[in-house]
Amino acid sequence: MMRETIKDALKGAVPHVMPEVMFSEGNKNGHLTTNCALISAKVTGISPLELAEKIKGEIEPKLKGVIERIEIAGPGFINFFLKDEAIINELKEVEKKIKKGFDFRKGEKINIEFISANPTGELHIGHGRGAFYGDTIANILEFSGAKVTREYYINDSRESNQIKELGKTALGMGETYLTEKLKKQISKLKIGLSDAGEAGFKLALVIQKDNKEFIEKKLGIRFDEWYSEDEKLRASKLNDRTFLALKMKELVYEKDGAMWLKTLEYGDDEDRVVVRSDGTNSYFLSDISYHSEKFLRGYDVVINVWGADHHGHVKRMEAVKKMLGWKGDLKIFITQLVSLKDGKMSKRAGNVILLRDLVNEFGLDVVRWFFSEKALTTHMEFDAVRAKEQSEKNPVFYVQYAHARMNSILEKAKDFKKDNTTILEVVKIPSARALALKLAQLEEIIESIVEEYQVQKLTTYAYELATVFSQFYRDVRVIEETSYNNGALEMIETTKNVLAKSLSLLGISAPNKM
Repeated sequence: MMRETIKDALKGAVPHVMPEVMFSEGNKNGHLTTNCALISAKVTGISPLELAEKIKGEIEPKLKGVIERIEIAGPGFINFFLKDEAIINELKEVEKKIKKGFDFRKGEKINIEFISANPTGELHIGHGRGAFYGDTIANILEFSGAKVTREYYINDSRESNQIKELGKTALGMGETYLTEKLKKQISKLKIGLSDAGEAGFKLALVIQKDNKEFIEKKLGIRFDEWYSEDEKLRASKLNDRTFLALKMKELVYEKDGAMWLKTLEYGDDEDRVVVRSDGTNSYFLSDISYHSEKFLRGYDVVINVWGADHHGHVKRMEAVKKMLGWKGDLKIFITQLVSLKDGKMSKRAGNVILLRDLVNEFGLDVVRWFFSEKALTTHMEFDAVRAKEQSEKNPVFYVQYAHARMNSILEKAKDFKKDNTTILEVVKIPSARALALKLAQLEEIIESIVEEYQVQKLTTYAYELATVFSQFYRDVRVIEETSYNNGALEMIETTKNVLAKSLSLLGISAPNKM
């Protein structure tokens, strides 16, 4: 596509750096721009402006067919103004890509583990952050050519303290995790056991089944692998084999009756316990076993999406990766906290707002958008008032309404005959050119997301696309008394397809009527 054409031309002119080509904000400073002269100047010792002029002279002949002109701006930016014909060709490429997808991560085998809520109760709104992020980034990586496995890790080991506490509650020996729903689940479950670990495991199966059904049917999220800690790590003795392997490598030592892993030597803040003084395996040992097994499955990239309470686990897992030499990338994303702003909701789980209640109250589309529009590293406030708005104040409504309007125009045009206006004529109108360039920007957005994992860029893009379309629709008369503008209708159809694809990647519906 156009960015690649310009990048290829730049590679020969600036061999010292990998040139980045980006769409410009507005059209005054060109349609595309690069700062490669500024970066390369540091290596060559030539002033950025002098180098920019030199680069311009070298690449101009190579880009004659697609570039109207090249300008140098500011301290050394190189700005490209595209020919209208090149913009039209870009739109054709966009149409092909939304059908076939991109190849930025083609052939990569990627595992994404997300949600992984403990099977001790229902999912709360904090779990929604990782749920929708994980599902969306998986969609985008697949759209970019990767083979993605979505994985849910079930913390259901009979040795787990949480499962034992759940078991005590099931046996009437405690009240940990107790809610009205849990009381009903316990009343229907014939446990007949005295062991807290076994009782907790049986109750966890019921809770996990309910959560799985909610995730699949209500949230619309599918998982390829539901990975049971109890089955895959405890019962299979994988944890024991992992500990033995660590011991044979002389990576563990005994202190205070417990066995410690030498993570401090590999970048952690301190050494960590892998076997407790009572002889039970720690959660950390399970994490090591689980990740070792994932890398053995041959993934090029292993991604974890964890809650804010797991922040301290990042360094220790990175230390273990160095220690054991896992082949492949390990990426860990920590979700920040979620709160409800300006809204009153019943809290069926005490002080906890359940994700189920949030979806029932506002609808899945609204919830998914609001959870996806902020970077994971920022605290998120779910604005209940804005979520209820049916106006441009609510970005979901605004974007979906734009899609419905496009569909309405396309349907209405069927009752009219087309005129001879070409898309090349239409794109000369400033707002039409702006729309065409925004459509072409999809490639840059997707490439950026799969490199930086910032899915909020897609909600921003979808909203901006809807806004630019509104300006186009304001300026361009699409349907006249007896005919429709053929070039304008072609642009609307491409816009509708790109917007629908963007919403689909976000897991949000693209309604044809509203």
